[in-house]
Amino acid sequence: MVTYVNTFLHRSIVLIFLSMTLLTGLIGCTSTRPSIKEQTSIDLRIEAAENVNPDEKGRAAPIQVRIYELKNDNAFTSADFYSLQDNDKSILGGDLLVSDEFILRPGEVKTIRRRTNPETTVIGVLAGYRGLAQSQWRETYHLAEAPYARWYREWWPLKKVKLDINIGQRAVVVTELD
Repeated sequence: MVTYVNTFLHRSIVLIFLSMTLLTGLIGCTSTRPSIKEQTSIDLRIEAAENVNPDEKGRAAPIQVRIYELKNDNAFTSADFYSLQDNDKSILGGDLLVSDEFILRPGEVKTIRRRTNPETTVIGVLAGYRGLAQSQWRETYHLAEAPYARWYREWWPLKKVKLDINIGQRAVVVTELD
């Protein structure tokens, strides 16, 4: 009889210990992890117009384009073209998350598809026109605030934004597509 009680007591203690261990593990798995914003899936279609960046004789010429992912647009919208062209990393500082730079020929189209940095709130576009004073060389697009990420959003992003970026003769125009 004593052996049966000792065995029962031993099993009860082991069961309680295992239950507590499992409960502690479950609580650890559901504890708060750092709250991060969800990434936005973006499709950018960048097109240089046939008459882009005309020279003094009116002939179209290639144009340098930069696309920025920014935390906010304060530094981007207040800086002059040459500061951004020469020192964008120092001018934009911590607001700069990602940048792409390329040259487009007249009529050329470039597509960029990716997920944004979770902190991105603004897409900035910079175009190196010949006649800067007569051109709208900068444009911004504000993304909607991203929700906090769910575990399954790694594979199925909630937000998808399609933008058409037209590098016109003397102006940059950003339009959201449906």
